[in-house]
Amino acid sequence: MGSYTLLQIVGSTIIGGFLILMLFKFNGIMNEKKQRYETKNIIQNNLSELSNIIDSDLNKIGYCKDRVKASEIFSDAITEADSSSLTFKTDVSNTELDPFGDGVVDILKYYLGDEISSTVNSNDKVFYRKVNSDIPLEINFGITKLNFKYYNSSGALLSTPVSLAELPTIAVVEYSFTLEDIYGYDYSYMGEETDAKEGDTYFIAMSKTNKVAIKNLKGR
Repeated sequence: MGSYTLLQIVGSTIIGGFLILMLFKFNGIMNEKKQRYETKNIIQNNLSELSNIIDSDLNKIGYCKDRVKASEIFSDAITEADSSSLTFKTDVSNTELDPFGDGVVDILKYYLGDEISSTVNSNDKVFYRKVNSDIPLEINFGITKLNFKYYNSSGALLSTPVSLAELPTIAVVEYSFTLEDIYGYDYSYMGEETDAKEGDTYFIAMSKTNKVAIKNLKGR
């Protein structure tokens, strides 16, 4: 009787240990899924926010609150158009109270900087939005890729960097960028990702592509 009771105790202990291990694994999987879900939401929000900024600026290429100055920059509103940078003339709003600008022509430039060393992700870079000679605004959304394409009014893709002779023919700007989470997550449990390896750090990536017809230049 004593031996049978001992076996019961040992068996119960082993089964209990397996149940605890299963519970730990289940909690780990749930925590990883929660982290990925929250990270995806952050990236999606950043994706939307950055896209809104770019859309708003591109729609104002060649725009100036002062109509006389706007007509003066009509033929050379875009001053540089490369695959990874874009520079153009516009009227940048200085305050939320005056979203249509101040009637002064500004030079706005988009470009990427070097990799950010302060984050775990070795591929994320600083996205710069530079107005005139001011200190560039650094937008650190975890952007890893930025690309521009340019089309004329006939829909033909222009080669980059766009030549000075073809800059005035740009009618549509296409931009695409990729965002990744800056810290990633350590993959510890096997789930739906069949290529995952335990202990590796993974980064979630999302991309956005959009075309913007330059409204202020559509008449050319």
